[in-house]
Amino acid sequence: MKKSSDSIYRQWKLLQLIPRYPRRINAEELLRFLIDNGFDVAIRTIQRDLYKLSVIFMTLNKDSEGKKHYWFWDKDSIAHEFQSMSPETALAFQLSKSSLTSTLPPSMLELIQPHLKQSHEILSFTSTHLKNWPSKIAAIDNNINLIKPEINSEIQSIVYEGVFTEKQIKITYQPRNKEPIEYTVQPLGIVIRQGVIYLICTLWKYENIVQLALHRFVSAELLEANANLKEDFKLATYIEEQQPFDYPISSEAIQLKVLFSKAAAQHLYETPLMEEQSLSVQEDNRVLLEGSIIDSHKLHWWLAGFGSQIEVVEPASLRDLFVKEAELMMNNYSR
Repeated sequence: MKKSSDSIYRQWKLLQLIPRYPRRINAEELLRFLIDNGFDVAIRTIQRDLYKLSVIFMTLNKDSEGKKHYWFWDKDSIAHEFQSMSPETALAFQLSKSSLTSTLPPSMLELIQPHLKQSHEILSFTSTHLKNWPSKIAAIDNNINLIKPEINSEIQSIVYEGVFTEKQIKITYQPRNKEPIEYTVQPLGIVIRQGVIYLICTLWKYENIVQLALHRFVSAELLEANANLKEDFKLATYIEEQQPFDYPISSEAIQLKVLFSKAAAQHLYETPLMEEQSLSVQEDNRVLLEGSIIDSHKLHWWLAGFGSQIEVVEPASLRDLFVKEAELMMNNYSR
């Protein structure tokens, strides 16, 4: 390889190694990276490269501490990527924007803002059919969209860091209708449900897994101690098997039988409630749904949403519950 080509490749690698503010890096650290990657180069060469590149790239800057200089890209810079974002990649960023905004902590969102901005600009100026895709795709949630509770961004960042680095977190938590409580938590994962973010964790040295809503955190402090994690814990398995956010009433399955009006039952043919369900049309033209399912408050709320379009047949305990609810509703409306 020619010397000029060597120089271009080295400088290209240098530009890729420089982080975006507030992170930064000095020439000595860059030299170690380059040497580890097979470059035969001296510190003076690296220093000359950096000054030359800072003239070409206006968003490449440095801080000085004594005789040592630290280099970084401006906060909003995207130049360090050094490759054009394709319209397809830009579309992926824009379509995932709302999901990323509700999922990632503020510190991480800040890091991808330049990418989101760049993707918007690329789609705005592209001449391909992809330009109009964001306005032609929509995701609809059947739930009522409640206003999301406010979360302290600093607390959220600390909690996320504890989860990612597997460190213990000391928190002050505000339960409903109680005085604030201090916990030392062992973070296991994060769950986002209908706009509410929960920390899945254990408390102190206990084994029981709990869910703590982040908007009820009064304070959070990341500790140096490693978290005492459950070795066999997997977040996806926990959610699927324990169904904690369905608010199960019992771990035992019930044999559910519910009569639906013909109109209310239509969606069950295409989107079943259970893996193995039975739908049969009755003499009165109603549709009987039968199947095995875990009894939960979520199931009760779902059934109650159909109002007079359903009749719970079995189990008897669930039927009795709906009868009592119907009587209470009658009392409310007969006043």
